[in-house]
Amino acid sequence: MLKVFKYTLIDLARNRFVLGYAVLMLLVAQGLFSLEGDPTKALLSLVQVVMALVPSIALVFTVVYFYDIQEFTQLLAVQPMRRGAILGGQVLALAVALLLAQAIGLGLPLLVHSPTLAALVLSLSGSGLVLVFISLGALIALKQREKARGVGVALAIWFLLVLVYDALLMWGMFTLSDYPIEPFVVPFAGVNPIDLARIMVMLQVDLAAMMGYSGAIYKNFFGTQMGMAVAGLIMMVWVLVPGWSAMRAFNRKDL
Repeated sequence: MLKVFKYTLIDLARNRFVLGYAVLMLLVAQGLFSLEGDPTKALLSLVQVVMALVPSIALVFTVVYFYDIQEFTQLLAVQPMRRGAILGGQVLALAVALLLAQAIGLGLPLLVHSPTLAALVLSLSGSGLVLVFISLGALIALKQREKARGVGVALAIWFLLVLVYDALLMWGMFTLSDYPIEPFVVPFAGVNPIDLARIMVMLQVDLAAMMGYSGAIYKNFFGTQMGMAVAGLIMMVWVLVPGWSAMRAFNRKDL
């Protein structure tokens, strides 16, 4: 596994996309802090950018990268090496590369311009989203044999989580406003890791307005220590379940 991790990481270090991701995040974060005189306002804008940009980049890049290294993976599979070690090394290398790129592109501007707890939570939430969507991307690439279809599925999932989810949630809450739906709204947040990450950042500053109609309900639960612990646990489940499913699919796949 360590050898697979090493050579995959070396390959990713040469990949211009990873460097471009770091530069893009650095330009966006630095640009927002430069345009806004108030670091808090810049942080508000950066939250929206991170929640939309990070999942799409991590998901699509992971899917494309797994298709691009398919021949290398097939070569490794005929060696006396466990398949779990192969996939584990590749996923771990992807996670390290993208997390390092994000630490440089997002972490450094936050550390310089807004060294606050809210900025730390934003950085950690963004890192959590990277891990979640790497796991999902690996699963998609292993389930879909055609590259174009895999990318299409990845974009469809991103679109559903970023845009359709909020629209459905708002429609449901307004439609069922005469009924006690609060007990169902909080568990529904766990369905979307992006919304969950947004909630965790929202709790550190006054971002309830950015959460829309569901903000007040979420804050009552996730504002407690137990709520934060549950949110972290749900994010971990979002990483582990797709990762385990991807490992199972890889072990059964006919390469």
